[in-house]
Amino acid sequence: MDTTPGVVPTSASSEAAPALRACLFSLGGYAFAVDVRSAREVAVFDEITPVPRARRCLVGVSNLRGAIVPIIDLRSALGLEEAPPGRSVRTLVVRDGALVVAAVVDSVLGLEPFDAVLPADTPAAARARGACPFATGWINWAGEVVPVLDIPGLLAVLRTPASDVAPAHGVA
Repeated sequence: MDTTPGVVPTSASSEAAPALRACLFSLGGYAFAVDVRSAREVAVFDEITPVPRARRCLVGVSNLRGAIVPIIDLRSALGLEEAPPGRSVRTLVVRDGALVVAAVVDSVLGLEPFDAVLPADTPAAARARGACPFATGWINWAGEVVPVLDIPGLLAVLRTPASDVAPAHGVA
């Protein structure tokens, strides 16, 4: 600790890195968070090419700076009510290894550091928000408990053939 006159001492905890830097977004009336290491950018797609006989979660594909990117709707996997995409689709581009996907979001709420992440099995979080099958933890943001989504796990389930996927239960 610095004891130089005129310098306010700081504790080691205030200098430590936050437990999580998260990108927050809303979908279906609920807030969600993803670790910024999984989030790449926000993109709005005006032209989407549908994919015949694709799973319902695949909205279509589009061009993102020369790369064809699948656009997915996470609502069914998160147990939310489905909503048809509009003419223009706002997405959060996420990555799991080499897989890059644009996930439909209603809005992006911001990027913020969080000093505390509650474990996924925290009873108080489940009571406040309801079960969230893809939560790796919970954060407190704007007076509500928000699940931190497991992007690799979520994308793995969405890649599984539809007949192998059990229906998700609601997060309400």
